[in-house]
Order: sequence, then structure tokens, then C-alpha cells
Amino acid sequence: MRKIILVVIGLIVVGFVGTCIYFVAGVSATIPPIKKYEFSGNVDQLLTGIQKFTSTNSGITFQITDKTGNKENGYGTYFDIKIKIDTSILEYNLECEKSSKRDDTIKTLIQLIGAHNEMNYSVGGYGINGVGVKPMVKDFEIRFLAKLKSQQYIVITPCP
Repeated sequence: MRKIILVVIGLIVVGFVGTCIYFVAGVSATIPPIKKYEFSGNVDQLLTGIQKFTSTNSGITFQITDKTGNKENGYGTYFDIKIKIDTSILEYNLECEKSSKRDDTIKTLIQLIGAHNEMNYSVGGYGINGVGVKPMVKDFEIRFLAKLKSQQYIVITPCP
């Protein structure tokens, strides 16, 4: 009986210490976005514009993957943009939410979270220092953002 009590107490101590190490070490911390952008308008205007744009461009797809948050703190919308370039498919993971700036203008913050090459999994990642991420960001800005601006008049600018 005494051994069982010691084992239970030992497991509780190990669980508590493990939980502390997990949070202190930052294991659950999020990686900063690859790049931040801003749109002068609300989230719905942005998403509607992207949907219209991708419906007329066969090599580009758009899919909303998740929505998080609540009414009090606002919502974050996660979505993927896939761009077909020759034999490659570049996938970009993004998140957008109402900007928290205190002025009267309505703005949307867009964060590029991930960039991946679906045909070559060793290229891309979730940080700007990932293999091939910088050229993929340049492709995103030329093949998606610039075309979105010229075809739908949706201007998305990099944050300083």
C-alpha cells in the first residue's frame, strides 16, 4: 500500500514539474509570422475580393480553413492561397483579423504564417529563415498581391 501511495505522489510531482517546464521553456509558443500586411477595409471586404479574384484565375485557389476568437475580442480567419506555377504548387497560409489600431479607419491585419512548395517538401516553412521562404514570399507578392491589386483594386501593403 505504501508503494502505491509513493508511486501516485511521484507521478503527480513529475506531472507538475513537466507542466512547468513545458510553459517556461515556451514549447507552446507561436512562431512570429513570416510577414505582415495591411488592408484598408474590413475582413469581409478582403475575403470577398479574394474570392472574386480566385474565381477568375484558374491557377490560384482560396480556401478558408478556420475561424477563431469571439465577439468581444474579435475573430481571426485562417485561409490558404495556392498558386500553380508550371509544375509547382505554392501554398501560403494566412490569417487576417481586424486591426487593433486606435484611429477611426477600418483596417485588416493580414499575417503570412507559412509558405510551402507542395511538390518539394524540403522548401518552405513557417519562418522567414526557412529554406526557400524568401523567394516564395516574393512570388506571393508578384503573382498574388500585385494581380489582386490590378484586377480587384484590393491594395494590400506590407506593414513597416
